[in-house]
Amino acid sequence: MKTAWLVSFIRIPLLLVMMLIFFLFLELFGLEFTFPFLPGLSTVYFTVVNVICFILLHQLLKKKGYSIKALTGFQPERFVKDILYGFLWLFVLYIPFVMTVMGMMFILYGMDFINHFEAVFTGGMDNYSFLRPGWVMWFAASVSLLFPFLNAPIEELMYRGYAQPLFIKHFKKVWPGIIIPSAGFAMQHVMLAVSLEGAVVYAAAFFVWGIGSGIIYYNQKRLFPLIICHFIVNIAFSVFPVLFLILDFS
Repeated sequence: MKTAWLVSFIRIPLLLVMMLIFFLFLELFGLEFTFPFLPGLSTVYFTVVNVICFILLHQLLKKKGYSIKALTGFQPERFVKDILYGFLWLFVLYIPFVMTVMGMMFILYGMDFINHFEAVFTGGMDNYSFLRPGWVMWFAASVSLLFPFLNAPIEELMYRGYAQPLFIKHFKKVWPGIIIPSAGFAMQHVMLAVSLEGAVVYAAAFFVWGIGSGIIYYNQKRLFPLIICHFIVNIAFSVFPVLFLILDFS
């Protein structure tokens, strides 16, 4: 049980530490930034944390006689079918995700919520007005291209593949096993927000996404389609830093 709790919530302090290190690095070079929100650069410390978590998960599974590859449930003969399932789960999960985003925006801003999306999810233009040297943005863009290949499998392996079954086995109930990892999954996504309001919306929306993913994994008993689904979402997210770079230097 200790390892299940560890895997469910270890990413949050790791992300905080890496974020602080990254900001200290920017401060050291005299670069301007908006603490603690820095659009387009969060994939840098997420990627470092993903590498750390990969090593941690590998060691935990090795002690139990399992491997990361086995836990993914990858089967070459089912690859095409799993991709199709990945797109299906993307559609299934996207609906409650968007409904939660809209609901939280309505709670925060009332009927006028539609006019606050830019401030909540981009932080407004002020967050993009600080000096961003070319080498910093090129570095962030390069890391962003690696981000989905690490983030999608690591998060699904940790929250759904590893922690969820252990919680279900311990509590002898399905819902605690799904809810607890989903809480950790939601909390770590706060680090991607560019505003306090965005952090609240992200926490709620990704909690709902985590619940949905947990239900799918519990019923289907296969993780790889969810990794595909997660990968598609991360691809979309990682494209933004590259686009910002191209727009700035084109």
